[in-house]
Amino acid sequence: MLAISGKAFSAENGINVHGTSGTVPVQSSQSSVAPVSVKPGDSAADVPEGFLRRPLKKGESLSGLCKADSSCEIVLMKVNRIDQRHLVTGRNILVPVDKEKSLNYVPVPKVLSDSRGEREIRIFLHHQYFGAYEKGELLFWGPVSSGKKGKNTPPGRFFVNYKQRFKRSLKYDDAPMPFSINFNKGYFIHQQSMPGFPASHGCVRLLEVDAQRLFNWIRLGDPVTLVIES
Repeated sequence: MLAISGKAFSAENGINVHGTSGTVPVQSSQSSVAPVSVKPGDSAADVPEGFLRRPLKKGESLSGLCKADSSCEIVLMKVNRIDQRHLVTGRNILVPVDKEKSLNYVPVPKVLSDSRGEREIRIFLHHQYFGAYEKGELLFWGPVSSGKKGKNTPPGRFFVNYKQRFKRSLKYDDAPMPFSINFNKGYFIHQQSMPGFPASHGCVRLLEVDAQRLFNWIRLGDPVTLVIES
């Protein structure tokens, strides 16, 4: 088991960064930390400060890796863009080894230079993360799983049309879509399986903790901007 150094995790502090500083493409300022790639590789350059990349060993669990610290568990899932079901033996993952540094990792811009001042969900399709912004400042972030090849999620600037806490797909076998946020015709942001790469039929999937928080925070008419970055 890996020892995790540093201060104790705080669930809120581990996710919030408040107070730190359609047409496409939409330009945004750069984060102080470079995002990892959509499918993290083995290069040391892909490893953010405060993390170690290694294969998951047989018998290891999310709880065991984080010593039953729920905030560490959330950070681990977020940075790897996976839910607990996709934490499988042999998979290369980023493991927090320094609490303070891993909690401070932010893979999206902390400030939007083109903000119009309103609340905004900005989804970075290339890096597979979202940021929730108010007055151009990042409040919280999380991973996404957007449309797979052939079912790509369209980039652009859209607006929240409606929200539905308990929704099922009318097109794909009545599949559950909890905490749905509609932003473009048949495209939604909602909680669903998070495998670590684009895998949806076009919607934007989130972890449950992020889906619920975003659902409660965003308002009807607020902008949703999807950008592609190289």
